[in-house]
Amino acid sequence: MTGFGRAEGTGAGIKVVCEVKSLNGRYLDTDIRLPRFLFELDAPLRKMVNEKLERGTVTMTFNIDFSGDESSLEINVNEALAKAYWSKLNALSQSMNLDFRDPFNQVLRMPDVIGNADKSLSDEAKQCLLQTAEQAVSKLVAFRKSEGLSILGKLAEASAVIRKQMQLVEQEEEPRRNNIRERINNSVATHIKDNIADPGRLEQEILLYLEKLDIAEEKHRLSRHMDYFDECLTKEPLGRKLNFIAQEMGREMNTMGVKSNHFPMQQAVVLMKEQLEQIKEQVLNIV
Repeated sequence: MTGFGRAEGTGAGIKVVCEVKSLNGRYLDTDIRLPRFLFELDAPLRKMVNEKLERGTVTMTFNIDFSGDESSLEINVNEALAKAYWSKLNALSQSMNLDFRDPFNQVLRMPDVIGNADKSLSDEAKQCLLQTAEQAVSKLVAFRKSEGLSILGKLAEASAVIRKQMQLVEQEEEPRRNNIRERINNSVATHIKDNIADPGRLEQEILLYLEKLDIAEEKHRLSRHMDYFDECLTKEPLGRKLNFIAQEMGREMNTMGVKSNHFPMQQAVVLMKEQLEQIKEQVLNIV
């Protein structure tokens, strides 16, 4: 969602520079900074942004040069306001027994004494501004797509690393089974020996214990989530969807880490979760 676009346009006696930048955001939040005399263009500009962008915090600014319009050079002087300022400032200086130095310069600095003539744009100039803004947004979209391709490559790399760690988990399954078998046999030989009152009950308890350590379902679900994640990457990825898939992947990884009870497998799960965190950070920047 992060990006920047800039466009320039000239026409009908004005020169317009429009800059648009966007940051990550859950929804589309547009801040269009227009001069007061152009507030009427806020609605069509927002409509255009809504059609081209889906999510992100978007800021649009304008710089309008009226050098080609002589009417914009007209200066207004509010004489009545200037006299009122002088009267109040002079009275204040007398009441405070202070010198009112350079009153003319002081009055000129007061708000709204001097200002430009009220500006207005012709329909042609407004159309020029709207077209320039649309060009800037189009460049922003192109910038986003370029950045998106880079992020897509990073997501694919992280997915490949997770799959590699899943293979390591598979390879450690047999050593883990041997360790569990040896640990159970040693415990039975040490603590129970020949005094097994109910062999059937002992067998049931061992089966329940082994079932708690079984991660076959977690591996299957994680593999399916990974397939769906990679499938979404081959299409046009949607940030929200990828984020939801990543959350499901995280749940399976957490369960695998708890159930594994075997250091090499737990180490592989930690590396998988490390890549998943990178995926989550990158997904936040995808529309």
